[in-house]
Amino acid sequence: MILRMIRTTALLLLTASCALAEGRAAAPPPKELLEARQKICEELVKFRAEMAKQGYKGEVDDIDSILKKIAEPDKMMNDKGMGTPYPGDDRLKELMKAWSDLGDRLAAIYNEAAGKVDGEAKDELEKFAGWFDSWKHVAAGVLHLNRRRKFCKLTPVMADWSGSWGGYLHGRYLKLNANHPSAQGLGAHNENNKLPGYTLEGAAAAGGILGGGSAEYVMDSWLGSEYHRDPVFSRNCSRVCFGGLPPGGWWSCRNGGGGSGSVLGDVLTFPGDGDTEIPTVFSGEGPNPLAKFGMDSSGTFVVVDFLRGRLKKPTPRLLDPDGKEVEIIRIGTAPMSFVAKEPLKGESKYVVEIVGSDGAKFSFSFTTAAERKWPGGGGGEGDGQK
Repeated sequence: MILRMIRTTALLLLTASCALAEGRAAAPPPKELLEARQKICEELVKFRAEMAKQGYKGEVDDIDSILKKIAEPDKMMNDKGMGTPYPGDDRLKELMKAWSDLGDRLAAIYNEAAGKVDGEAKDELEKFAGWFDSWKHVAAGVLHLNRRRKFCKLTPVMADWSGSWGGYLHGRYLKLNANHPSAQGLGAHNENNKLPGYTLEGAAAAGGILGGGSAEYVMDSWLGSEYHRDPVFSRNCSRVCFGGLPPGGWWSCRNGGGGSGSVLGDVLTFPGDGDTEIPTVFSGEGPNPLAKFGMDSSGTFVVVDFLRGRLKKPTPRLLDPDGKEVEIIRIGTAPMSFVAKEPLKGESKYVVEIVGSDGAKFSFSFTTAAERKWPGGGGGEGDGQK
């Protein structure tokens, strides 16, 4: 069956390449590009068979979309497919490593071919190689998000691999047009079809939440924010279209569908109860929720969302390791959000108390990071959230 699929894919590649050349009245693609495409498809077909054997239907759909994109790179990729049910923590780690390793193999094939050609063929090879190389970063980001979501009392999510293409393309677009006025501020949520790097997939990803830095950093920055929590803090999400331009570039995240609304607790919080390595500062969100207070940065951002058992006229308090109250600034009401006015101490345990007017309490704790563990806003190509 695998051999038959490889032969079918080879025929599709040849047909697509000839049709493309005929439509453009141009010479057919160089043999180095065609051979690289063939090798990529052979790897994908074998990987597809393994995913099908393990029952990963969402992965199979993703691979089918990627195969079609390789064969016809100028056609828009279909990133709407069936999601794979969460297989459990250990199996997800194995699955993420498999995708990461596959991405490294595919990137090596295209990078080698790129060194032998020039012009449009070289551009195609380098563009796709960059996407394949980003897969290990996508995997790291989604695993980090799921770790955080468990503490937040949210169910885990899966990666939409074909859906990562748009975020990667938009990251390239923002890098290519970093100094163009239309890409500044909230303009980053659009793509100008007159500028280099414009693509339909990238323009679609531009509508998601955006953040700059490492994959892990952007997840933390979105979770601890006022305007960028959906879909990473959403209970109506089981699959994320997460993609970007590593290292340190811009990332996009959109809801890939699914999600039953089920949760692991009555109150959702960020930071989650008992979580560790929480950032000590908040900054870089645009629009800036601190602007009305005349501030650009603050201490840790905290979110508390009562799904059930909401307290009467709740008042939040933040207590330091010695039990002393830390000054906070209230931001949102539904759900409740606030920040510590000043950066918190590193490697320290803090307690959040929500006290109702009748004396009822809800509390949880978290421990801050010693220092920034993952490179992010201010140090990379991307800076903050848009």
